[in-house]
Amino acid sequence: MKKEKGKDDKEINPVIEYFRFGSIAYQRSYVTKEQIQEALAEQVDDNLSGRPHRLLGRIFREKGWLTEEQERSITEEMGVG
Repeated sequence: MKKEKGKDDKEINPVIEYFRFGSIAYQRSYVTKEQIQEALAEQVDDNLSGRPHRLLGRIFREKGWLTEEQERSITEEMGVG
């Protein structure tokens, strides 16, 4: 994936960029890289513990990092909202 020039302050690790919801939330300054990593770790922990899978948007909202409107806006941009 090619990086846009002039966006140095918003470049993120390509591994994180794979998770499009998190990437969009980060690009919009809704969450930090650290928050994305924490939420992804919670997803893995849920999955390994046999708990139901939670999407990143739900985890972000549960932690108060994202509003319902922000989540809806991101999913609409992704074409799934």
